[in-house]
Amino acid sequence: MYRAGILDHVLLIGSWCTSFYKQYFSKVEFNPTIRTRDIGFLVNARPKFKGNVDLEEILRPLGFEVEFFGKGYMKLESEELSIEFLAPEFGRSHEKPLPLPALKLNAQPLRHLDLLWRNPITVKTANISLKLPHPVDYALQKLVIVGKRKKAEKAEKDRQSAFAVLDAVIENDELAELKRAIKNLSKKDMKTVVTEFKRAGRKDLLSVLQL
Repeated sequence: MYRAGILDHVLLIGSWCTSFYKQYFSKVEFNPTIRTRDIGFLVNARPKFKGNVDLEEILRPLGFEVEFFGKGYMKLESEELSIEFLAPEFGRSHEKPLPLPALKLNAQPLRHLDLLWRNPITVKTANISLKLPHPVDYALQKLVIVGKRKKAEKAEKDRQSAFAVLDAVIENDELAELKRAIKNLSKKDMKTVVTEFKRAGRKDLLSVLQL
């Protein structure tokens, strides 16, 4: 995917990106959460790629094949991993996939994913440049959506991951970045985040943010 130029135009999101935050927090003790088999890549609202790539063909030697689910959404599935593309959803929901003709795939639009595009970072691993949401944006987005989780177990894992990343952010002396990100939230999302701070008994976060 890197050689095909795909990674230049997407963000790795979800629990997998926390593994690479360990490199970002190089001076901080940070133990990432357990990764799932699902690997998510986020495209922006109007995705553009440099050229056309048959991603299924590229990944077929690794055992991946396209499978359909839901309303026609596509995933690349192997015995060990599942790769999907996601996109921010705005306005009225149409419950339709976002076509990605350059990859011969599509993306699933979801709410609140635009938060992850605000200030992306780039890390290098094995000579590959990989774009990720800024850790602050990752954590806040997790807290914004946690109340919408249907499964309590999944919601609790999201909370734990979000606060672990926020602790690393503070220890990494990025309090100013945290304040900036919270101030840029909508009033509704900010209220949700503050509620989660209070729910977790995180008076330290409330006090440093003067909330």
